[in-house]
Amino acid sequence: MAHLLQPSPAEEFDKLLAQVKAYLPDPAMLDSIQKAYEFAAEKHANQKRVSGEPYILHPIAVAQILTEFKVDAPTLLAAILHDIVEDTDVPIETIEKMFGKTVATLVGGLTKIAKIQFSSSQHRMAENFRKMVLAMAKDLRVILIKLADRLHNMRTLGSLSPEKRRRIAEETLEIYAPLANRLGIYGFKSELEDLCLKETKNQIYRELSKKVAAKKQERENEILAIKTILQEELQKYPFETVSVYGRPKHFYSIYKKMVDRQLAFEDIHDLFAFRIVVGSVKECYEALGVLHAIWKPMPGRFKDYIAMPKANLYQSLHTTIVRPNGTPVEIQIRTKEMHHICEYGVAAHWSYKERSATPHTATDLEKFSWLRHMMELQHDVQDPNEFLAAVKLDLFEEEIFVFTPKGDVVQLPKGATALDFAFAVHTDVGLHTVATKVNGRILPLRGKLSNGDIVEVLTATTQTPSKDWLSFVISSKARNKIRSHLRSEQREKSLQMGRDLLLHELEKRHLVYDTLLKNGQFEKLIKTAKESSPDELFIAIGYGQVNAKDLLAKVLPSQDEPARLRPSQLESTPSTHHVTKPPKNSPSSVLVSGLENILVTFGRCCSPLPGEPIIGFITRGRGVSIHRNTCPRALDLDPVRRIDVQWADPALSKEKHNAYLRVVTQDRQGILAEITLAISGCGANIKKAQVRVSPNMMGILDFELDIHNLEQLHRVIAKIEAVPNVVFVERKTGGV
Repeated sequence: MAHLLQPSPAEEFDKLLAQVKAYLPDPAMLDSIQKAYEFAAEKHANQKRVSGEPYILHPIAVAQILTEFKVDAPTLLAAILHDIVEDTDVPIETIEKMFGKTVATLVGGLTKIAKIQFSSSQHRMAENFRKMVLAMAKDLRVILIKLADRLHNMRTLGSLSPEKRRRIAEETLEIYAPLANRLGIYGFKSELEDLCLKETKNQIYRELSKKVAAKKQERENEILAIKTILQEELQKYPFETVSVYGRPKHFYSIYKKMVDRQLAFEDIHDLFAFRIVVGSVKECYEALGVLHAIWKPMPGRFKDYIAMPKANLYQSLHTTIVRPNGTPVEIQIRTKEMHHICEYGVAAHWSYKERSATPHTATDLEKFSWLRHMMELQHDVQDPNEFLAAVKLDLFEEEIFVFTPKGDVVQLPKGATALDFAFAVHTDVGLHTVATKVNGRILPLRGKLSNGDIVEVLTATTQTPSKDWLSFVISSKARNKIRSHLRSEQREKSLQMGRDLLLHELEKRHLVYDTLLKNGQFEKLIKTAKESSPDELFIAIGYGQVNAKDLLAKVLPSQDEPARLRPSQLESTPSTHHVTKPPKNSPSSVLVSGLENILVTFGRCCSPLPGEPIIGFITRGRGVSIHRNTCPRALDLDPVRRIDVQWADPALSKEKHNAYLRVVTQDRQGILAEITLAISGCGANIKKAQVRVSPNMMGILDFELDIHNLEQLHRVIAKIEAVPNVVFVERKTGGV
């Protein structure tokens, strides 16, 4: 009955209209917004959300969120209409005719790819994201609407099933929160992260809520005390204007600090942050001098994002000072304009310009280098899993700034190596790099770079990439270019090997290759193997996807060697030499190309579980190797050897799978017994455990478990998180 207490769509739209009038008083614009609402309300009239609310409340709410950014009328119209094409029978042409080409373009960019059949949900997600990136590059307002849409969906997850809530939250945490961060919309980022923490780590979220609430008054008093000191000290100097703000940190930020530093909540002292807003860039540095005169700066914690802005155009000085009582305090210093950009992110990118201009298109790719790189990924990476993995890497914004010998600044992900730098300079430079000099000294290619390093690359035309390079580069550009080169090399080797294997089999049968080409028999071999050309057939044979002997026996059977292959065997891709059936009384939990009883092995690098997306690769002698679709090692494998795999009906399989967990706790007596009891209570078996206490007196417990599926693992994690004094639980790979 809760939805009956909700305001009506008309009431919510009146609120929206009042918000819009505050900054867009043009009657013509207001009329167009009214027209869009009436049209959307009519088309969504018979649709309900899962909660039972009228569906039209969702697009109205999305538009309300966007008014906080004072967006223009086309953005609001597209927000109100964003689900029309996808969820009703209205074509995009009607949107263009009624509301103009700009609005139609925005709505088209937000409409998911719904009518194409994909081999997996991961493939669908990748293609939807590809489409969104293309639309975003044309007009950044697309992603602003999408983020508002995702934020409202996250706020209203309550009516969905727990599994669906978790899936949406994980996707949000992997893609949309980092995307908001990349766009500088920190308000969206923080709220999305907190909502995701609530769904994915609910017990931890509740514990944090209680502990933060218990210290609320103490924290507010401390914020006021520090703010007062800062104001009094800064007022002693002739600043044009100065304002001081203090705020508590968000739950997810606190949680990440607990995880990264393996600390308990009680050991985290910097639970709040301050910002100082002054009148000019010169005053930013003057205010920094005042701060460092009052309190000692913490070494290594100063960052100058004014001289070197972040990729999302964010600018500020960051410093961490240590108070007399020993507690650290984070402080940001910026101008009013920088503060506006920090508050509104990409929306501020055009809000300083005339609204009559079209600032959303021409220079966006130039100003946002990461967006330009995403566009390059569209062309360089065809595989959906690789594309999503590369996008996720590019979205996480931790960056360093290094210099070329000429003084040009190069932005790289935190932890980048000298070889990542070489590829960032140019693909050809990266491919032929033999060594690098960092600050005048030779550094190995795998050597990690630091902020401010001056890097010189040494190349040789004889140098080519090795597969080992993939084990240490971290930038998506370097990984993709290395993979592309290695595949090209491997393709040539496989082509030659496949040609030799087939010619050898033809010779044994006293058949001549040129004769088969002329009489059309070779075309039959190509079609039967489902390849497109002689070269593609040779490559498939060289990779082991097609067995030359069996193929000839099927298409050109001789009297003394009848065809032995059933059609389905060839279509399933692996040859009988490489893939064998397991015993009939041990049904596999994985179907390979829809077939049962194919030998499979599970990658120890990622330990996939039933219930999560998987990919398979043909191996020599080990059947089909199964990996999680996000497994970095699997993404290094050659996609030509990939084969369709899916989990079989769990009811038909009694298999147990390895899962690895790390639990970090406060060190107290009896906690190990409580955790093991929680694990066994969920029906999981502990195969191996390793327990140690860290130097900061935190308990670190690593477990290897027998698990039936992902759902059971989630239950185990939730039970462990509910044990008092557990700081966090994370899934590991690679064993105990």
